[in-house]
Amino acid sequence: MTKIIKKKDIKGLLKQASKEWSIYVPQKVLGGDIWFEELSKEDKALDRIALGDEDIIISPKGLFFPQSETMFEFDKGKIKETLETSPKLLFGIKPCDLKGVLFADEFFKRNFEDKYYLSRAQDRLIVTIGCLKPPRPSACFCTSAKTGPFSDGGYDLQLVDSGEAYLVEVGSLKGEKFLEKNKAFFKDTQAGADETIGQIKSKAAKALELKVDFEKSLELMKDNKFIPKENYKRISERCLYCGACLYTCPTCTCFNVFDQSKGGKGERCRIWDGCIFSGYTRETSGHNPREEKWIRASRRYEHKLRYDYKVAGTSGCVGCGRCLSSCPVNIGMSKFIQEITEDRSVM
Repeated sequence: MTKIIKKKDIKGLLKQASKEWSIYVPQKVLGGDIWFEELSKEDKALDRIALGDEDIIISPKGLFFPQSETMFEFDKGKIKETLETSPKLLFGIKPCDLKGVLFADEFFKRNFEDKYYLSRAQDRLIVTIGCLKPPRPSACFCTSAKTGPFSDGGYDLQLVDSGEAYLVEVGSLKGEKFLEKNKAFFKDTQAGADETIGQIKSKAAKALELKVDFEKSLELMKDNKFIPKENYKRISERCLYCGACLYTCPTCTCFNVFDQSKGGKGERCRIWDGCIFSGYTRETSGHNPREEKWIRASRRYEHKLRYDYKVAGTSGCVGCGRCLSSCPVNIGMSKFIQEITEDRSVM
């Protein structure tokens, strides 16, 4: 089933939907950057919505896995957990970021169910919007990773920009019910809509210039005998270990847990962490099994291209290019893939 909604009606739709959902949408913030944030109730909030091909700097994984969160509070033996369960409408999420969210879903329920993550994710509706042009032209490689520029599933609704309107693809029963509940904003499509969608998607895919041999990199990395030590050393010599790649990545899920307490009262907190940081694997004794920089630098690439694929059946890299675009020394997953598949230095 395919519907159509005029772009000028999007604000009205979101205003109506806000009566039932907490709405998260790409918005222009101070300085002109685009962030995926909750839509506030103020009058001008709807004017800040950005549903084009702008670069959304931080992926929306933080909606379910916050950078910092209180897991529970304790007071002299009594524990009060912090579980957030509000219904969330993610409107305008990019296909690569959807892959990141679905990846995190599986991670947080693989070995045991992480109720702090899953409580946030249990009641949601996801509306993706495909990219007509890559938001990060020199860094996006979603066609190589097969994650975009349009989603092939996992969404409730998907918007296809056709000019003055969006063609709307339905991906789930929940999405179908959303259309029915807000049918005043959606109309039936004319004959040939599916063909139009196919043409738009094909043109969007051709707009991506950066191509890497993603499948070959996965094939190489699955062999534990393949350790590109020289590539890792070259990366470690340049890497500042600032964490920009980790914090912008849609699938990085490393975290640290600590307690803060005083006088029998306190809280347990969880914060993002990263496997490339020197303290991540440091033991209580002070010994660090990954003392050498190149070994720490290797962790990110080993995870995305080897271990994630081995455990989850899919790569932890979604081809969004944020690791490259955010890196102050021009290191990114695509460059690493080019090095090992083309046997040449590009970094």
